Amino acid sequence: GFERLPRLGLLVLPSRQSILPEIAMMGFQAALALAVLGMLALGAVDAQDDRAHLLVQKATLTNRAFAGKDLPIRYRIFNVGSGPAYDVTFEDDWSAEEFESISGLTSGSWASIPAGANISHIVVIRPFTYGYKGSSPAKITYKHSEDSEEVQVAYSNDDLLPVLSSKEDDKLSAAHVTEWVCFLGMSLALVLLPVVLFRPPQSDAKKAKKA
Repeated sequence: GFERLPRLGLLVLPSRQSILPEIAMMGFQAALALAVLGMLALGAVDAQDDRAHLLVQKATLTNRAFAGKDLPIRYRIFNVGSGPAYDVTFEDDWSAEEFESISGLTSGSWASIPAGANISHIVVIRPFTYGYKGSSPAKITYKHSEDSEEVQVAYSNDDLLPVLSSKEDDKLSAAHVTEWVCFLGMSLALVLLPVVLFRPPQSDAKKAKKA
């Protein structure tokens, strides 16, 4: 007789249409898992960096500084960090030989500055003479927590302050007066010119009344 051969096991492969949705689902799950891991990693970084970061800005509130005239200076302290700053101190130094202190204090302190908040502080000084005056940077100190022993330090910008003389102030003021006089004269001319041009002669007006 004939020898019976064993049956071969057939491997049934799924069709292409049934594979594609499964692959797409696996890809979506992998992307979702990666997104979750990324969010957790960012959260961990933010949690570690949940601290204050202060910046200080120092600027004049006038376009020009003149010798013998008041000069307002504004300081702005910004907390651009994610946590409050504690035991904040501020100090600035203006040379007593170059400037006279008119109002405001060049030092101050605050118990805390919340995250995202800012504080403004204004002092008024008066330069004695004209020329380029050196301005030391303002200094602030703060802590990341109330019981921290580590003190953080930050400084403002440090620029030369140009101070003009009183004669230049008079020249600029005189120029502005001249400009205003010219402006008023031209405005008056624009108003009166149409009235003069379109005013009827007196003889025509008398004839119109007699008629």
